[in-house]
Amino acid sequence: MKTNIALIGFMGSGKSTAGQRLARRLGREFIELDRLIEQRAGDTIPEIFKERGESGFRDLEEAVIEEVSRSAKNAVIALGGGAVLRPVNVERLKASATLVYMETEVEVLQDRLARSRKRPLLDRPDRDRIIEELHEARRSVYETAADITVRTGRRPFAAVINEIIEKLVIDESRNR
Repeated sequence: MKTNIALIGFMGSGKSTAGQRLARRLGREFIELDRLIEQRAGDTIPEIFKERGESGFRDLEEAVIEEVSRSAKNAVIALGGGAVLRPVNVERLKASATLVYMETEVEVLQDRLARSRKRPLLDRPDRDRIIEELHEARRSVYETAADITVRTGRRPFAAVINEIIEKLVIDESRNR
């Protein structure tokens, strides 16, 4: 049975902030997958990328998703931007969670990520182009994986959270 809510979407789409607020509002545990990966590895994500490369990071991410999918109950989980790139991760998450795609326009992401130094995939001078290319490459993966889609953009988090809750209630009533 699906008792978890998993927020998916591009880096900078607001998954962590919305996830914390959604969990607080619903009285649920909040799990930030990237922080859990850092705890398991004993290192930061940029360091994991530096030492193990992207595929090494994705292997760690897959192991943590497997663990969280088995053990978490009634949690709100904020996933990293690339967590749904591996079909096995989507399959495991869907077994225990409703996947909510936090859809955000490229321009908004570029603004939000302009000064971030914690994103190894964006650690390049052509950051805006990389954001655009990655977003385009990943969008259909997010859309396919999602049970529910919520547009974020420049909307207040309260409005985004209200819409998530409203869509979750509608989705639950359809699945009864």
